Amino acid sequence: MIGSGVFLKATSIATRLPDPRLVVLVWIVSGVLTFFGALSLAELGAMRPKSGGLYAILHDEIGPFAAFLFGWSLLAILQTGSIAGLAAGVVERALAAQFALTPRQSTLAAGGLVVVFSCINVLSVRAAAGIQNVFTVAKSIGILGLIFGAFVFATGSGENLARAGSPANGASWFSAFGIAMVGALWAYDGWVNVSFVAGEIREPQRNVPRALLLGTLVVTALYVLVNFAYHWVLPMAVIQAAKNPSRELAMRFLGGGGAVVMTVLVAISSLGTLNSSVLSGPRVFFAMARDGLLFRRVASIHPRFRTPHIAIFLQCAWALVLLTRWKTFDALTDNVVFIYWIFYGLGVFALLVSRRRNPDATRPFRTPGFPAVPLIFIGGALFLTGNTLYDSVAHKNTAALEAFGLLGLGTVLYPYFKRRKVA
Repeated sequence: MIGSGVFLKATSIATRLPDPRLVVLVWIVSGVLTFFGALSLAELGAMRPKSGGLYAILHDEIGPFAAFLFGWSLLAILQTGSIAGLAAGVVERALAAQFALTPRQSTLAAGGLVVVFSCINVLSVRAAAGIQNVFTVAKSIGILGLIFGAFVFATGSGENLARAGSPANGASWFSAFGIAMVGALWAYDGWVNVSFVAGEIREPQRNVPRALLLGTLVVTALYVLVNFAYHWVLPMAVIQAAKNPSRELAMRFLGGGGAVVMTVLVAISSLGTLNSSVLSGPRVFFAMARDGLLFRRVASIHPRFRTPHIAIFLQCAWALVLLTRWKTFDALTDNVVFIYWIFYGLGVFALLVSRRRNPDATRPFRTPGFPAVPLIFIGGALFLTGNTLYDSVAHKNTAALEAFGLLGLGTVLYPYFKRRKVA
């Protein structure tokens, strides 16, 4: 779960919600909602371990159309948008802090990162995995270093925790809170994968909620502490203007050298997440093509490198399209979270369907607090997606509307691929 979001989302959240106390509350509420979602999907994951995760859940409980829409969205928005957004984040929040780059240069540099990591994943799975192992360490070092340095060596002030202004674009505080949660949930994303190994854990009814609760509490505590550190040490205006608040915070207790170190750690952390996205996505597209739900050539394997090279290059090409269209880290990643939470809500709704349709089915793990826990999560998902759509229409945010349109395009493509599959 721990990725680049806690480093890169603080500026946009502070701009949308200029109240440090509400910012901290955003991270707490997002952590609780994440925990409820993980508990809910763990029940369905335990019933079908190693069988396709959310794609399999939607297929079995809701139907093949919902599963196709999810798979299509991975290609059209979710996986490709994550890749483009992470590359843009490295350039905007790390490289741009050290070098003066024009918007065009930033886009070209981000596109270059997408191409380089795609080529690495075509040439060698082992090399891609090795890069991932090295990059993972940087995330924890960066977060723990910020927390320790901020509270031990930096000078903070309670005055920095006061409300500073009104929400951006004239939004209400309630609406701004929901939009800020979209940014925070980008940092929590990855929780859904934890839920799908419940069937492989001994004594799942006891150990799954314990593991999910402990894991979510640890991540939530780290995120809350980092964001409290930002606002304890830095005035709101500094955070809102900073490309990389973690760099500004490090400067307060390590000087210029510390700022460079933090910039490097943020870049490495983001590149590690970028690499994992490039690595995992093509396997889904490969499987969809093999099942007749994408063009058959996407299921090709490179004769020498034994990697799904067509799927990787398709992913790379579309990520570059989204990068040139939506351009910025915040626009790209907000669209990813917006669309993901439609399917997260649908996946948890599938639990309600499963309990009603198959009440006597064998369930190695049962969601504690059912049905309140899944209903609260579904309500949160509906609020997030509805509030994002409302805000997008009200403020003419074409990027979010375009993302929703790409999702809708899947409803047209499904009959086409279904006919090809039958033929």
